[in-house]
Amino acid sequence: MARLLLILTTALVLLSGCGGGDDGDSGGGDGPSREEFVADANEICRDGEKKIQEITSEGQQKLQQASSDKQRRDAVGDLLEQTAEEYRPYLDRLDELEPPEDLADEWSNFVESITEAFDLIPELADATRENSQQELAELTRKFSGIARDTRPFAERTGLGDCLPDEGT
Repeated sequence: MARLLLILTTALVLLSGCGGGDDGDSGGGDGPSREEFVADANEICRDGEKKIQEITSEGQQKLQQASSDKQRRDAVGDLLEQTAEEYRPYLDRLDELEPPEDLADEWSNFVESITEAFDLIPELADATRENSQQELAELTRKFSGIARDTRPFAERTGLGDCLPDEGT
């Protein structure tokens, strides 16, 4: 059960760590300034983190009510799917942000990586329900790799509210 909660926590931390940002003045052109871009992305990440906290709180009640490991695994799988579904609008908002021109490519790669993590959530939910330790280990490795790969961009660009957890 502890491993199951660790996997859930890893996935949720990664999800709440969606975002990216910048490290300079303005992006030039007609687009947003770097400061505006960072502020907007951080706001989206804060809003998304609040949503994840709500879902997690509700999910903890269901976990406490479960009377077997199977029921707990099912509850965690449902929680993962619900989190992915309800967080998707925040990911869409991040994707719709117009980055400064000099960050466009890195931002696109960053959002693609976060989207990749979201696309893994149904697999994670199924593996959790099935108690597939091999699949859970592989998915945990993938989530950790995505967090490791996206964290430097978020740090470098000033997105403190969008950083994946270092422990991920």
